[in-house]
Amino acid sequence: MAGVTLALWDEVLKTFYLPAVQEQLNNTNILSKFIQRNEEDVSGKSFTIECHYGRNTGSGSRPDNSTLPTAGYQQYKTMTVPMKFHYGRVTFTGPTIAATRDERGSYARVVDTEIRGMVTDRMKEDNRMYWGCGYGVVARWEVGTGTTVRLQKAYRGNSVSYDGFGSAFGAKYLRENASGTWCILTTSSPTTCTFATSTTDIAVTAITDTAATYDLCTVTNVDTPAAGTFVVRLGSIAAAQTTTGLHRYEMMGLRGLVTNTDLDDIAIFAGASTYSLGTTNNDPLQGLSTGTYSWWKSIVDTHSAGRYLGQRPLTFELMQKVFDKVESAAGKDYGPDMILTTPAIRREYLKLCESQRRMVNTMSLDGGFTAIDYNGVPFTIDDDAIDGEIYFLTLKDISLFRMSDYDWMNKDGAVLSRISNYDAYEAILFRYAELGIKRRNGQGVLCDIAYTN
Repeated sequence: MAGVTLALWDEVLKTFYLPAVQEQLNNTNILSKFIQRNEEDVSGKSFTIECHYGRNTGSGSRPDNSTLPTAGYQQYKTMTVPMKFHYGRVTFTGPTIAATRDERGSYARVVDTEIRGMVTDRMKEDNRMYWGCGYGVVARWEVGTGTTVRLQKAYRGNSVSYDGFGSAFGAKYLRENASGTWCILTTSSPTTCTFATSTTDIAVTAITDTAATYDLCTVTNVDTPAAGTFVVRLGSIAAAQTTTGLHRYEMMGLRGLVTNTDLDDIAIFAGASTYSLGTTNNDPLQGLSTGTYSWWKSIVDTHSAGRYLGQRPLTFELMQKVFDKVESAAGKDYGPDMILTTPAIRREYLKLCESQRRMVNTMSLDGGFTAIDYNGVPFTIDDDAIDGEIYFLTLKDISLFRMSDYDWMNKDGAVLSRISNYDAYEAILFRYAELGIKRRNGQGVLCDIAYTN
């Protein structure tokens, strides 16, 4: 391409690619599309939320000539949403650029392919984070021998009998032929946690859906993992936790926002046991511990034996009970305003409607999304949603707190810059954002629903 220079590509990346990148990343999954954005309540590297949790109790009825009620006051608590930092990086080698210099459009196709591929991968990563809890947990080993491992895909069946978060993921968050991606989070026992991550990359070379209870993976560069070991996103969590919240680097997701426990009791929860990080390293959401603030809990409906300890069939009564509780807590006509689940659970719901001869009405949402009408609220799906669960959300109380939308790094004057000591160039996309919530008790989740894959 005659006349093409790196400086010209800086302009192309900013004026052509950046708006398209922002549009795709912000609007291609349902949570990104419908949650509100907050860029105003920033303080340093964090955002603050004033939470109103207590009413004025200084009122009452008294007999004639009696002492008046003691004056009360409205009760507020300030919460902190710490900022998280997210990146996408593409590189182009000098020989690749040189090899395409004589063919019109080749260089453009190299740039286009890499950037569009990065956007697609970044969208998938963001959507996975929206369903997590900041710890980067993507799977749990059921059993492993050498380079052939089994990833647990059912609530029950872990060989050490500790099922929990990640136990039903299988390989849904993993991709074949991707290196520099995953590593092992080791735990020492069901009651304590070393919380150390390996630096060895797990390169998945093949994934086989072999059974209803597990996915079979062929991997490289991994020691035989212990059953129940967590698989986490490489680099997404510190090797050792010393300060609350600072060890986890990913964006918060619905599993962390919509629950009734602190974050460390979610990410490293295993059936009847909870891995402890120690009293000094407790990890409460936005700085508020559920043990101290009883109102800082979502509505969580689980199996009678406990969360992850069994599965139960979906019924209209179960769904309506959680809906009613959320509506009562959030306020009628305020919440819930969105119901989200997986395609498998939606199939269970449609089968239930068919068996009961109930009419299923649909709704059209902004952005081309469609949903089932449930009590006038859209009931829809997300492929990355957590298996076996239905989330009843009041999205008006959930915000994406953002210091920066997606943009290209160019503080040194160039978007496409040379990599030091290499014959290569790179472009880095970044966003500073975190998902936060101002009212946790106006959200609900129905758990442990049986389904067919």
